[in-house]
Amino acid sequence: MKRIKAFSKTIAVFFFLFSLPTYAESISGKEYQAVVETAYNYFNGAANGDQKLLSQAFDLEFGHVKMISIDKATGKETIRSVPLKEFAGYFKKATTDTWQANILSVDIVDEKMAMVKLDFDTPKTHYIDYLVMYKRENNWRIINKTFVAKKKS
Repeated sequence: MKRIKAFSKTIAVFFFLFSLPTYAESISGKEYQAVVETAYNYFNGAANGDQKLLSQAFDLEFGHVKMISIDKATGKETIRSVPLKEFAGYFKKATTDTWQANILSVDIVDEKMAMVKLDFDTPKTHYIDYLVMYKRENNWRIINKTFVAKKKS
């Protein structure tokens, strides 16, 4: 009888200890913050016409943006690819509109590659961006931005 009580108490203590919340920091917690910061550098750089923030977000040497566009001659959808260096140049002035962005998901692989899904909303257009990042020379940079845009009426 004493053995059963002792065993029951041991089991109860065991389950209690293993049910306590743990507060260990994720191995990639620092990387996660750096990836999120890079995504928001892109958003804030575009919204504010801040070329410095855009250059901190984009890999201007190797990066591209890909977008669906309609060929005016044929009316067919095509995929257009623009170097991020050129794309960053589209944002020379701060917007007067209110833009909002929310990160929907972040996936980091081996602390070297990341994919961010960004919900990007302006008064005229709603975007969903997929931002692929590589960590090169100890900095996260967007190497590919692919998006869909839905015009608002």
